[in-house]
Amino acid sequence: MASFEFLPEAEAEFIEQIQYYAGIRREPGLRFQEAVAQAIAEAAVNPDHGAPRTQNTRRRLVKGFPFGVIYATRGQGILIVAFADGRRRPDYWVRRAN
Repeated sequence: MASFEFLPEAEAEFIEQIQYYAGIRREPGLRFQEAVAQAIAEAAVNPDHGAPRTQNTRRRLVKGFPFGVIYATRGQGILIVAFADGRRRPDYWVRRAN
């Protein structure tokens, strides 16, 4: 598997959502983390398979949750630019992709 890293803002978004879902009940929190890990793994292995977005980024949906992992290809890995809620503020993260 190729490597990946988070921009600090994307990591903060991810942690915030883990806390939210874990606060509801333990099971949704665990399912959420597993679904995100799967989306990241798929993006890292096949970065060109994500849906094209703006600023040379792509998106992988998080199965079962209203989120997308926004990433850019960097060398042999990916850089996670945002962990975007599909129901709010579309493309708020574009400035990060530069």
